[in-house]
Amino acid sequence: MPSQIEGVLNQVQRESLEIIEFIFHIIQSDAEEAEKVIFLDEVQLQDKQKQFFLERLQDIAEGTQYIFKPDSVHLKEKCEHLLEQPNRFTELSRHITADFSDQHRGQMSAGVFVVSIVKYLSAQNEWKKLVFLVKMDKRPSFSYSYKEQNGKRIAIVEEIENSLNETKSAIQKSALIDVTDRFAWDVLAYDRTKKPGISDYFRGFLGVMERQQDSVLTKTAHSTVRKWANKLPADKLPPGEDVNTFAGRSLNYLNDHDLFNTDTYLDAVIRDEDETRKIELIQSLREALADVGVAGQQFRPRPDSLPKKDRKQIYQTAEGVMIIYEGDNDTAGITIEDIEGGNKKLIQIVTNRLVTKG
Repeated sequence: MPSQIEGVLNQVQRESLEIIEFIFHIIQSDAEEAEKVIFLDEVQLQDKQKQFFLERLQDIAEGTQYIFKPDSVHLKEKCEHLLEQPNRFTELSRHITADFSDQHRGQMSAGVFVVSIVKYLSAQNEWKKLVFLVKMDKRPSFSYSYKEQNGKRIAIVEEIENSLNETKSAIQKSALIDVTDRFAWDVLAYDRTKKPGISDYFRGFLGVMERQQDSVLTKTAHSTVRKWANKLPADKLPPGEDVNTFAGRSLNYLNDHDLFNTDTYLDAVIRDEDETRKIELIQSLREALADVGVAGQQFRPRPDSLPKKDRKQIYQTAEGVMIIYEGDNDTAGITIEDIEGGNKKLIQIVTNRLVTKG
């Protein structure tokens, strides 16, 4: 059996995603228990709506990783049946939606629950299928028209009661589910109401637990930056940059942020006045983080979990002088400049106090 893939879908796989089957059922927040869900038989999407859901699918394809609990096979079995028995898609989608509604205790916001089968190109001419679930809130909106009357243009505004807003913020919960053993994860999940994790009832509905702890993800993110920077060719490095500068800014980010976000992390770690090169470096590091299963995950950084050796930046001069510090050069008050045409380095350290050791 081939080893499982640690990472999420890579960029090529995300861009190849296609919707095969799609339906949603209507959740009514103020209805009697027996009428909380209105089951539909079919949903016809226009091209614009298909594109909206594909974009949300690509977003969640970099989500936080979960695995099914050994004793929670209810949803997993239904998803397996969805993929194995396409003729029962509508029937099974109703069962899944009913389970989602039943799992919720108390008032649930009105909206729709989407059940979809999607496919992606895992290798040349080899397509794989996933199950995509979305809870989308209903957002009241308005339509308007105007008429000419007595030389005036008068607007007529009407409320559209059953409307879905085509914005990211309308997505309350979503999950991308793989029922094979291809990946080390089973579910990529997002919950707008409970960052960086997911709510207890959504966790119960999915039957999952986190695949990795915050400390593991913190260590993996930081070590990946150092490994990635070590492999960069010298001609790809921005002026004044090296492994220590990238790793130092990674440590600063992990120290300063309560919630890890891939985009802000990449922007913090990579500095470059050359926008074209910066975009290339960001994409390269994103793929490296995706390969180890960090890109797209939301977690609370635990910098204290990093071994001391991984927190240190170290330079050694040809004369045997060791410079050891934590964080980036700015934090340590260090500047390094080329002199004599780049043949030598000028290192300056600005400090509030110098302590003699020994």
